[in-house]
Amino acid sequence: MAKSKTPDNVANPSLYAKAKAKAKAKFDVYPSAYANAYMVSEYKKMGGKYKGAKKAATGGIIEKGNGGFIARGCGAVMEPRRKVTKMRGR
Repeated sequence: MAKSKTPDNVANPSLYAKAKAKAKAKFDVYPSAYANAYMVSEYKKMGGKYKGAKKAATGGIIEKGNGGFIARGCGAVMEPRRKVTKMRGR
């Protein structure tokens, strides 16, 4: 059986392996989204860090219109079905 590979962006591979073993022991199904989220949270709790720069958030533009604010660029929504978010105090 091939040994599992530690990602390149992990600063402390031994700590990552401990967190992964803890997640495998806790969850019946590994890998899974829940198990991976648990593993990352445990790795960070133990003091683990990730290398590299954080990616910049890319969000949509919020425009004022129709008595509220409309988010543009957050997904393909047909214009008649686009929801208007009413914000208090604006």
